[in-house]
Amino acid sequence: MNVLDEQELRVGIIRDGRLEGLIHERLGDGQHLGNIYKARVANVEPSLDAAFLDLGAGKNGFIHVDEIVHDKGRSKRIEDVLHAGQEILVQITKEAIKDKGPCMSMYLSLPGRYLVMMNSDAAKGVSKRIEDPAVRKRLKNILASFVPPEGFGFIVRTAAAERTEDDIKLDYEFLKRLWAEIESLSGRVRAPACLYQEADVVVRTLRDTAAADVQSIVIDQEKLYDEARAFAQVFMPELCNRIQHHRDELPLFTYYGLEERLARIFDRKVQLPSGGTIVIEQTEALVSIDVNSAKNRDSSDVETTALMTNLEALSTIAEQLVLRDLGGLIIIDFIDMENRENQRLVQLALRRALMVDKAKIQLSPLSRFGLVEMTRQRTRPSHKLVASAECPYCVGTGSVKTAETLEIDCLREIRQMLHSKSLSRLEVVLPHDLALSILNARHKEISELEERTDCRIVFTGDSLMKAREFRLVPSFRKGERPRERGERGERSQPVRPSLLAPLMVEQAKAVALAKELAAMKPADLERELDADPIHLSLQPPKPAAAAIETAGPGSGPIERRAASVWDDAASLRRLLFSPATPVLVQAIAASSNAPTASATAELARNRSTGRVPPRHSRGRRRR
Repeated sequence: MNVLDEQELRVGIIRDGRLEGLIHERLGDGQHLGNIYKARVANVEPSLDAAFLDLGAGKNGFIHVDEIVHDKGRSKRIEDVLHAGQEILVQITKEAIKDKGPCMSMYLSLPGRYLVMMNSDAAKGVSKRIEDPAVRKRLKNILASFVPPEGFGFIVRTAAAERTEDDIKLDYEFLKRLWAEIESLSGRVRAPACLYQEADVVVRTLRDTAAADVQSIVIDQEKLYDEARAFAQVFMPELCNRIQHHRDELPLFTYYGLEERLARIFDRKVQLPSGGTIVIEQTEALVSIDVNSAKNRDSSDVETTALMTNLEALSTIAEQLVLRDLGGLIIIDFIDMENRENQRLVQLALRRALMVDKAKIQLSPLSRFGLVEMTRQRTRPSHKLVASAECPYCVGTGSVKTAETLEIDCLREIRQMLHSKSLSRLEVVLPHDLALSILNARHKEISELEERTDCRIVFTGDSLMKAREFRLVPSFRKGERPRERGERGERSQPVRPSLLAPLMVEQAKAVALAKELAAMKPADLERELDADPIHLSLQPPKPAAAAIETAGPGSGPIERRAASVWDDAASLRRLLFSPATPVLVQAIAASSNAPTASATAELARNRSTGRVPPRHSRGRRRR
């Protein structure tokens, strides 16, 4: 048992060197599974054959008509059994998961060390895991001597197989007293109220997991160690000497080699010893497990390879179901096998592998498509749901749109908005890298749209926006409409396009070089230009340069674009004909360091007009 910073408690169960079980709880979240409440019916939903219950805190509980105790022969319609405002005793059978509230049942269950007391007709007998006929007969005789409370019965647990009649009788008397206290409290309080709270994880682990053959129970926190010993002295004295306090400086789970194994339970792909793999995908509706032979080439026969990989995967699948605490509908896709005898072997081996699982399991036969459908009892969220959050970029899908697809979507929405509304200005807010990509690749289309619709289109980079989203903020001709999503803050700034990017002879080289130039100080950049002007002379082709040079101010799309971005066409024209223009413009556009970008632009303008900034003496501010 490992406690980390009073926030998380983990229990690892090791048998024969294998990690057989894992209990993982956040201490601040609280444990609700097994709690008994006096609840009030909030509303009845005949369309669902269910009702919602007010528990006094958190989300309303959900109870299906099948979980309601009622007289035989009476109508099973939910509206005939429950009504709004009615007070009933219920127990949480499944924790709340995401947006769903906890599942409730009127069939109550009080677990002890050797007995479970239940208000059910089926609550009379011995655990099926006890197979010895002589032991079963002895336990049934002991059970027959007990007188349970009215409406209740007892089931003998596996741990009672080697216990004496006196040990079992102590458990019986404890459960009777516990129910009497719950019943008494129920008569004194008004709904909604909690009548019984299930024991904490330490007591539950000792009560439900620690069998007589356990060799040691190791705990790394002194408080939990004392709590465990106090419980064991009363209910499990034979285990007291086996409870140990871990005092080594090496963390407990690292000491026993569990951390590396636990890290793998969050992996999507699990490696098999032979080279095969199983891939586990957890979705809202079901869990899919795909078995692949991958690098397994132990046999030249395809059928034999499939059989051996499928059989090898079974123990790993059974182990992962327990360690990940997966529940609900589970689909296993085995490698296809033609031989019916091989299919039967895999089916039997799967049943055998799942026998050690304490959760309730229903298994379907292997289908002709090589699929096995099964359900596993789910009482709480899986470890993955507890330890991870939905990705804000892909929203849980595992993939995002490509930059090219997003460019097309953005332009499509721009055209649609310009076509349907009369706008004077359209602001497109999107991540910086996407804004630069669209302006460089689609500047011609954007200029044509501006000219055709007489609407100024401004791209604004937002450093905090998700990588694959954008939004449009229109301004109408008749008065400026207020922005619906708030004003642009300091984190947003207009994106300055690389105007000559489409005309560059060596565009890729310029982009790579831009990263270096953007980070340079003005003095270093000046020395670089003086030392190697040829290296930086990535000019536009002569025909294109001539076309720009002959175009008058404001006569072409590039000039109009320049004026709309920097509002200084004259300064921009001078910058366009500098030998290092394409690189510098790209550096200015890509730079996230505004002072550096500003100084670089100033230096480029000075060089293009023959003016070199004077060198200042030490201590004076340099522009």
